[in-house]
This record gives sequence, C-alpha cells and structure tokens, in this order.
Amino acid sequence: MASVTYLRSLANNTPYTLTLIDGENRSQSLAIGAQHVWNGSLAVPWIGKSEENYKALRLILGPGAETNIWLFQDYWQPAYMDAVKYLIASSMEYASEEVMEVPGDNREGGSKNLIVSLVNRQFKLLMA
Repeated sequence: MASVTYLRSLANNTPYTLTLIDGENRSQSLAIGAQHVWNGSLAVPWIGKSEENYKALRLILGPGAETNIWLFQDYWQPAYMDAVKYLIASSMEYASEEVMEVPGDNREGGSKNLIVSLVNRQFKLLMA
C-alpha cells in the first residue's frame, strides 16, 4: 500500500521569495520569504499519469518569479517506493524525461522537510 509524504517544513535558503501553490487546491498557497522557513503539514500529491499533472505542487522562485519547480509523489516509478520527484519547467509534465527524484530521504512516505537552495545560480532541492 502506498504511503503519503507530508511536508512538515519548507526551508527557503534562497535570496528570493518562494511561492507554493497546491495544484489540487489552488486557493491554498504559501509565500515563504528569503532565508525563512514554513512549518505545517502539506501532503505531496500522487501523480501516475499526465492527466493528473494539475495536482502537482508548484514552487515559484527567482528574481522575476520566472522559475517553476513542480513537486509530486510518483505512483508508478519506481513501484512501491513512494518517491517524491520534481521537474523544473514552465509547465508540469509527468512523462518528461527531465523529471528527477528529489535528492535525500524522498521515499517511503511520512513526515519530511524540504530544503530549497540556490547553488551556482541553479535551484537545488533536498529532502530530509
């Protein structure tokens, strides 16, 4: 049986405000200031096909809010691992070859912390 991942904290270790929009409930959004942390509980949505792209959490960053990072839990790949994945792109596409697992403790569900950093002008994610 699949296990849900809950974000319990989100650390924005960048010089930009991070806006998070919940794809399943677009009225639920967060703004996390530069070098600040949000604490709470937010389920990472399951996606298993392109028709479910709308569910992904959208993280918006950058000096002109031009970077979109899509965060979701993969229902199928790899099977029974409950991997949290991300895509940096203007729009979400589950089948994209650019989709990657979030580095760190991203499998098997449960309570997790997400850290967003800026390294050499590129946004990096880490799950702990």
